[in-house]
Amino acid sequence: MPWHFSANNTHLYPGALLRSLDAPDEVRLSAGDELLVEFSDSVLASGQLLEVQPNMAVLQLPTYRTRHGTTVAARTWRIVPGGEPGLVRVQGSLHRRRAA
Repeated sequence: MPWHFSANNTHLYPGALLRSLDAPDEVRLSAGDELLVEFSDSVLASGQLLEVQPNMAVLQLPTYRTRHGTTVAARTWRIVPGGEPGLVRVQGSLHRRRAA
């Protein structure tokens, strides 16, 4: 079962906020969990947590299209606590090397 989050924009960027739509006290993220992100234009994207540590997680989102048809490339993001229960902040994009 995926965790549901809403984003404060149509895409992620450093500083973007994700708010849990599940009960904040029940959210216990683990590596391998699926995150269903609803963007501000009502587009849904399903991502996966690759890594989870006490104060940081790594979220991988696939390519998706915004409601206006803009293609948003697949990216891997570092997310950190956002200062209140159920809120996380995108810290930045991770550039992973591709295997040769």
